[in-house]
Amino acid sequence: MQPYDDAALDILGDQDRTAALTLLSFVIGVAGLLVLMMELVLAAPGQHEGWVAGGLTVVAWLSFGLARSGRTRYTAHVIVATVLGAAIFSAITYGSVRTAVGFLFMGSVLGAGIFLGRTALIVTTAASIGSLGALTWAESSGLLTAKPDFSVSLRVWITHSATVLVCALMVHHSRLRTNRAIRLKTQEFERRKATEQERDRSLERFARIFRTSPSPMVAQSARTGSILDVNPAFERSYGYTRDQVLGRQEQFLWADATQREAYLQRLYAERHVDQFSCQGRRSDGTEFEALISSEMGTDREDKLIITTVTDVSAQAGAMERLRRSEERFAKAFNFSPLNLTITRLSDGSFLEINQAQDRVQGLLPEELMGKTTVEVGAWLSPADREQFVAQLLRDGRINSFDTLMRHKDGSLVDTRLWAELIEIDGEACILSCTVNIAAEKRRESLLLNVARGVAAETGEAFFTALTRHLSEAIECDMVVIGECRDTQQVDVLSIWKDAQPLPTFSFETVNTPCAETLKQKEVFVCAQGLPQGFPNARGINREGFQSYLGQALRDADGTPIGIVFAMWRKPLKLREDMQALVSIFASRANAELVRLHRDREIQRLTETLEQRVRERTADLQKLNAELDSFAYTVSHDLKSPLRAIDGFTRLLEEQMGERLNADEREMFDRVLSSTARMGSLISALLALARVSQAPLERQSVDLSALASGILTERLNEHPQRAVQCQVAEGLTAQCDPQLARIALENLLGNALKYTRDQPEAVIEFGCSVAADNSPTRFFVRDNGVGFNMAYATKLFKPFQRLHMASEFEGTGIGLATVRRIIERHGGDITAVSAPGEGATFSFSLGDAPAA
Repeated sequence: MQPYDDAALDILGDQDRTAALTLLSFVIGVAGLLVLMMELVLAAPGQHEGWVAGGLTVVAWLSFGLARSGRTRYTAHVIVATVLGAAIFSAITYGSVRTAVGFLFMGSVLGAGIFLGRTALIVTTAASIGSLGALTWAESSGLLTAKPDFSVSLRVWITHSATVLVCALMVHHSRLRTNRAIRLKTQEFERRKATEQERDRSLERFARIFRTSPSPMVAQSARTGSILDVNPAFERSYGYTRDQVLGRQEQFLWADATQREAYLQRLYAERHVDQFSCQGRRSDGTEFEALISSEMGTDREDKLIITTVTDVSAQAGAMERLRRSEERFAKAFNFSPLNLTITRLSDGSFLEINQAQDRVQGLLPEELMGKTTVEVGAWLSPADREQFVAQLLRDGRINSFDTLMRHKDGSLVDTRLWAELIEIDGEACILSCTVNIAAEKRRESLLLNVARGVAAETGEAFFTALTRHLSEAIECDMVVIGECRDTQQVDVLSIWKDAQPLPTFSFETVNTPCAETLKQKEVFVCAQGLPQGFPNARGINREGFQSYLGQALRDADGTPIGIVFAMWRKPLKLREDMQALVSIFASRANAELVRLHRDREIQRLTETLEQRVRERTADLQKLNAELDSFAYTVSHDLKSPLRAIDGFTRLLEEQMGERLNADEREMFDRVLSSTARMGSLISALLALARVSQAPLERQSVDLSALASGILTERLNEHPQRAVQCQVAEGLTAQCDPQLARIALENLLGNALKYTRDQPEAVIEFGCSVAADNSPTRFFVRDNGVGFNMAYATKLFKPFQRLHMASEFEGTGIGLATVRRIIERHGGDITAVSAPGEGATFSFSLGDAPAA
C-alpha cells in the first residue's frame, strides 16, 4: 500500500473548498436578491433596508464569479467580512439588535472557523462580540434613531432560511474534510500492521541463517582466551561437541604452538587477522591445513574475538561453500523484508540500499542514493547524528536504538535502529537496519486503554468511560452500550460517536443487526455490506455505516439484558485481538449491568418482607463474589505477561553483561523497578480478592500475642530502629485468625513505616472501654507523620494514597484490604489524625466484648 501524495490531497481539498464557496456565494446572492426585491416593493418609504440587502447581493455575486473562475484566495475573507458588515449595518438601519441579524453574526463566525485560520476566527469572533456589545449599548442609550418594527414577514423567513442553509452547507463541508482525514488514518494503520508482520518473519529467517552457517566459527574472550561459543559447523569440522569446548583455551585446536604464538601477536597488534595459514588438529588427532580469519571487538570491558576457520585441504569444496555462503548473504541483504542500508561513516551518504519497502520514511532507493541521512530526515538534526556516531564508535555496534525519523509526508515516525560498523574498500561505513515500531507503541497504549476501560468507576460514569476506551481500542466510528427493555426495545446507556459522547435514547431492534446479536451467544460480526444486509435499518443507512460487531450481555440464566456494539463507516478488517477486546469490555459491562439490575431489585424490595430482603442480599453477595472473582482473574492473568517482561529483561541484561554503559544500565534498572512495582500492585489486588473469597471461620484469637509477634518480626528486619512498642495484654476476639493477622500486619506495618523518621517512635495496640452490649473497639496508635483529615474519605479506597510514593513506599491497597476484612466480620474502622501528630486507627470485629 503506497502512502498518499500530499500535493494530490491539497488539490482535492482546494476543489472542495472552491465548490463550497461557489455554492455559498450563490445561495447568499439569491437570498439577498429576494430580500432586496421585497424591500423595494413592500417596505414603506424611508423604512426599508434595501441598501444593506443590495450591498450583500452585489458582494455575493462578485464572490460567486471569483469562485467560478478559481480565484478563491480571498473569496472567503470577502464573504465573512460582508456578512459581518451586513449584520452590523442592518442592526443600525433597523434600530435594534433584537432582530434576525443575530443569525448573520453566527454565520460569519461559522464561516471564519471553517474556511479561514485560527487568527481569522478569533478576529471575527471578537468583532462580532464587540459589535453586538456596541449595538446593544447604543440601543439601550437611545443612540439608534430608527424605530424598530418587530413584525414578521416573508422577508424575515427568507433571511433566516438562507442563513440556516449557509450554515448547514459550511458544516457539511467541514464534515467531508473530517471523514477524509479518518480514512487516511485507517489506511496508515493497515500499513503499519503489515510492517510488523513482515518484521516478525524476517527475524525468524535471520535466526535460521545464523545457525546454518556452513563455515566453522569460534567466539573467544580476548581477556581470558576461553571459548565462549561455537556454531554447528565447528562441531562437524573438528569433531568436538559444543559442551566439550566451552570455557577451554584453544591450544588443543593448534598442531603447531609457534604458529599460535605468531597468530596471537599479529591479532593483538592489528586487532584482526585475515587468511592466516596454519595447521589445525581435530578431536581424533588428525591434522589439516587451515586458513583462519579473526576479528577482535572494540568493547574495552570484554573484547570478543570472532574466528572463522577454512579447511583448505579440500580447497574446491571450501570455495564452493564460500560461493554459496556469499550468495546467501547477498540474498539475505537484498531480499530481506527489513530495511537495510549501508552509509558512509564520514558524512552519512547512502552507498547501498536493499529492495525492502521503506516503512519508516516511505522513500524509494533511488530517492536516497547520493543523499545523506540528515538530508532525507533519518536524523532530525546533524547533532542527533553526531551523538549516534559517537556512541557507535565507542561501542562498535548499536542494538535497539529508539529514535524519531521524519516520513516524507512530514510526520514523525517511532523507529528502532540497529547498526554495526563495517569496512568497504578501506572506508569505514555503517550497516544499519530500521524498523517502524509505531504499531508496537500503539499496542502498549492499547493495553493501557484496556486496563483503564475495565477499571472505571461504577454507574453512568463507568459506561461513558467504557464506550470511550473501547472506541479508542478498536478504532471504530461509534460504540453503544444499551440495556434491553425487552428483545425488541433497547435503552441506550452510553453512546460514543466520532470521538465524543452523545445524548442517550431508545430504539427498536427489529430489522437491525442488534436483533441478530441478541439471538447469538457469541460475537456477531458483519464485516461489510451492512446496508445491503439490513436495508430497513434507517439510522444505520442514514449515517453510512458499512460494518458492525456486537455482543449480547446476558443474566445468569442466559436472558439478554443488554448489548454492546460497534460500527464503522468502512468495511471491517477483523484483527485477531479485536473480538477478544470486545469480549473483555463486554464482560465488564455485563458485570456492571448485572450489578445495576440487582441494585434496582434491592431498591424496589427495601420495604418488603424480611425473607425477600435476605434472598436479594444473597444475590448481591453472589454478584460481589463474581466481581471479586473477575478482579482476581484479571489480576492473575496480568502476571504472565509481567513475568515475561521481567524475565526477558533480566535475561537481556545478563547477556549484555558488562557491555552496558551507565545510561543503559539505568534504563534496565528502571524497567525492572517498574515491573517489580507492578508485580506488587498485582499481588496486592490478588490479596484483596482472596480476602473477599476466603470463607470466614470465627474462633477465639489472642490479638495481643498476634500483634506482639508481628511487631517482633518487623523489627527484626530493621534492628537499627529504636521503637517503643506498647501492646495491651489479654486482648482476644472471636474472628478469623488468618484475616485478623492480615489486618494487623497492614495496620502495624503502616505504623512502622510512617514513624521511621521519628527519633523515638511509639506504637501502641490496645482497646477502648466499650459500652454495654456494644462490640469491643481495638486501636493501633502511632506518633508518625499523620495526615490531613480533609482527605480521610480517600483513606480506605484502593490505590488512594495520602503521601507521595517518593516519600513512603506502598501500593495503596493495604487499608482497602483492612476495611474489607473488618466489614466481613460485621465491624467498622475509623481513623483520626493530624499532620505531624501521628494517627489512630480504631476498629471493631462485630463480636461480644473481649475478655
